[in-house]
Amino acid sequence: MNNGKYYKLRFERKWIFNNTNYIDILNKAFKSNFLFRFQYPKRFVNSLYFDDYNHTTIRESVSGISRRKKFRIRWYGKNKFVLNNPKLEIKIKENFLNYKRIFSLKILEGANLKISGNIKFINNEVNNVLKKKLLTATTTTHYERLYLISTNKKIRATIDYNLEGTNFKCNFQNPVFKTSNDLILEFKYNKDYDNFVRNNLAKISTRISKNSKYVNFFKN
Repeated sequence: MNNGKYYKLRFERKWIFNNTNYIDILNKAFKSNFLFRFQYPKRFVNSLYFDDYNHTTIRESVSGISRRKKFRIRWYGKNKFVLNNPKLEIKIKENFLNYKRIFSLKILEGANLKISGNIKFINNEVNNVLKKKLLTATTTTHYERLYLISTNKKIRATIDYNLEGTNFKCNFQNPVFKTSNDLILEFKYNKDYDNFVRNNLAKISTRISKNSKYVNFFKN
């Protein structure tokens, strides 16, 4: 039985910048007290989100429910609609603390979201893994991501930009892309380092933001 791989509880804090060039934020990160540097090469990140017919995930996120779950398939690469080494993620959020369960979905390798019938097949596989019956694909998100690491190796950061997404409520074969001018900076770290992060935010921002790419593109 595949119970998924667990990822430890960690803080995830976000800052949203509008109409901002990612180079500006990158320079601030390099010059901050964290002395960030590149950790991995840039990647194109794609996600397919799932919800039930009552849109429970959307409702809980908008309402600010402290403990909630998000379901998505994630893959990487420039091909936005063909699954490449897809992983099913359950992201559990408890205020600013998060952890994940991740399942491999080898059976969906190469599945094209725009081919008629594939969405139903994908929905069935996701529900089989999760032992659920009512989740269905609703929205995709796509963006470029930079990966950073602090000089003490304790704080990871990502910068997401060139955001776009599709809402599949109407037409899977001809989805309409929506774009966003937002740039999202996110810190990810063990909960023991929260005071350290808060005490060293100068030169970046102290205004922590609430943001969900899924909610933003679902509403469009």
